[in-house]
Amino acid sequence: MNIWYVSAHDQPKGISSRTYDFSRELVKRGHQVTMFTNSYCHWTHEERLDPREKWRIEEIDDIRVIWLRTIHYTDNGWRRGANMLSNAWRSIQVAQTLPDKPDVVIGPSVPLGTGWAALKIAKMKDAAFVFEVRDVWPIALVDDGGLSKRSPVYYAFRLIEKYLYRKSQRISATMPFIFDHVSESGSNPVKVTWVPNGVNFDCYTGLAGYDGGEKFPLVAMYVGGFGNAHDVITLVRAANILQQKGEDRYHFVLVGDGVKRPECQQEALLYSLSNIEFRDPVLKSEVPSLQTEADILIAAVLDSAAYRFGLNLNKIFDYFASERPVIFSGNAPNDPIAESGGGFSIPPENPDAMVEVLEKYLDMRPAERIEMGKRGRRWVEKEFDMRKLGDRMECLLSQAIKDRL
Repeated sequence: MNIWYVSAHDQPKGISSRTYDFSRELVKRGHQVTMFTNSYCHWTHEERLDPREKWRIEEIDDIRVIWLRTIHYTDNGWRRGANMLSNAWRSIQVAQTLPDKPDVVIGPSVPLGTGWAALKIAKMKDAAFVFEVRDVWPIALVDDGGLSKRSPVYYAFRLIEKYLYRKSQRISATMPFIFDHVSESGSNPVKVTWVPNGVNFDCYTGLAGYDGGEKFPLVAMYVGGFGNAHDVITLVRAANILQQKGEDRYHFVLVGDGVKRPECQQEALLYSLSNIEFRDPVLKSEVPSLQTEADILIAAVLDSAAYRFGLNLNKIFDYFASERPVIFSGNAPNDPIAESGGGFSIPPENPDAMVEVLEKYLDMRPAERIEMGKRGRRWVEKEFDMRKLGDRMECLLSQAIKDRL
């Protein structure tokens, strides 16, 4: 198959890597893969193209990567919207110049303009189209408080979303429970295949094993975004409660960036917290090594209706791969922590519950902590190995091509 994978924010060996990870798996299976992505990084705000370059084509790990120059932005204002539009326009512009013909084009739900551009390219090149639902836009924007249902933007996005569901040959969903939503949107839920994010276990070889936390302080680590849907402030408040109680057997390390990071840093400064440390985001390739510093890894999201379609947090699978116990603070119909036995699940937005479970972890013996981490690792190996998910994606793309004939 000749596969074109259209993206906006995923970059090869970057901070968000789903497109790159699946592209590599498909290349290993003998397919040709072209990956479209912005040259301007969503997280670091760095531009990799020279000022006069509109796009650049290069080969990375046998993937043809097309870097697209788009409008720069630093927040969620109008320039971010312009960036989305420029990504769609530039993707189509470059596709028109390429002489080869794809068999299938994959386009994402975030941003929806990129998904629409992928469908446009598929029609232009007479190829099958797979719609990849990574977040259910635009309702996720409403759930997170970033958009009103009465907004014209909401209505426009909803029309695009419905159109992409209907026109796709197949739907790749990162969340397990979107079937009813697809049906309500006027499309056939039979087209949906659950293809979650996965783990490349090759990245976790040769790393230091976990000793169970034989020395204090234990490191409680968060790795990921500080976005509207994330609840990192609960970790800051839990650190404050522990410090007020005189409990000095924990050190918090929060790694990442986003719109809510300043709020977290200001609160830590307000309470003069000495048990917390903020670090800048790291590349996905650096995450396995980073997480060897941790004794327990934490994922925290808001109590949001956005998770009614199911949970698909990259960080949880990466956490499990590190063989460290995991705390999940959230509310979703699926709970990887409970399913795996690899940690603790607690209610969202509850610093007292976070403190309680951290104190419970202190009472465990190192051997018990090690075994808890191993349970998570065994579960993620069984369910979310990229090699298995690569097979699932390959079958999905093959079926999309057949459906179009």
